[in-house]
Amino acid sequence: MSSHNRFSSIARRAVALLSVWTLLVGALSFGVSAQTSQKAQRLSEEQRILHALNRLGFGARPGDVEKVRSMGLERYIEQQLFPDKITDAVAEAKVKNLPALQLSTGELFAKYPQPGALLRIMERRGQVPAELAPIVAARKKGQAAQNAPNAPGMDDDGDVMMKPEGMGKEDDAQQNNNGARRAFRDYLAKNGLRAPQQLTAELQASRILRAVYSERQLQEVMVDFWTNHFNVFAGKAADRWLLIAYDRDTIRPNTFAKFYDLLKATAESPAMLFFLDNFQSVSPNANMNG
Repeated sequence: MSSHNRFSSIARRAVALLSVWTLLVGALSFGVSAQTSQKAQRLSEEQRILHALNRLGFGARPGDVEKVRSMGLERYIEQQLFPDKITDAVAEAKVKNLPALQLSTGELFAKYPQPGALLRIMERRGQVPAELAPIVAARKKGQAAQNAPNAPGMDDDGDVMMKPEGMGKEDDAQQNNNGARRAFRDYLAKNGLRAPQQLTAELQASRILRAVYSERQLQEVMVDFWTNHFNVFAGKAADRWLLIAYDRDTIRPNTFAKFYDLLKATAESPAMLFFLDNFQSVSPNANMNG
């Protein structure tokens, strides 16, 4: 056989082997894919329930799998879509231990006073308690210094600060700041009042308690989602006092509402209006027709 024929024979055999190999690989791939698909479709009842509990809520708690199995997975999903029909006594009892969540916004401003505002009211009324007199004096001294950086006032957390003009040592200033905070906390406790930082802490605690104890798991997931989507910064001045009503009266009632209704509710809520500085958005021709 000539070299040309031998080369042609080898080439044909190589092509044939390559073709067979390609078919085998395709068949094997199809077989693996089919097996994978079959395995994916063969979830046990418990696996399906766990998947639903993880996706529609915050995961399975003790007894959840058994409860869903007894009522049926489809019925459980249907029930989660209508949270108002679900009794949630345990979670509600837990949340009732958080006093801030039971109050109106006006009551929150009164019960959890903003330190600077409270001191100004006391000063105008001439009713400054002796234990807070040094703080008021330091505030006046700071104002006389044209609101210098070290002037007394409030920090971002709503704490009273006392940094009198002329303090030369940082540790002395810090000692006075700590003393001012301590004096103000003591005054609040003695008069049945609470620090405004507690507002954020109690709202966060309520979210955790509901995530753990609520039977309305899907609603809590949606509250988390919409609160993040229509986010309001708690550290922005008055929003600390407005967020509880925002959660209770705006987000929660609209978790399963039409998006338009939720958007309108958030846009008109005091918390969002303040967060977006709408109180500063005034047209010079606001009172003119046309």
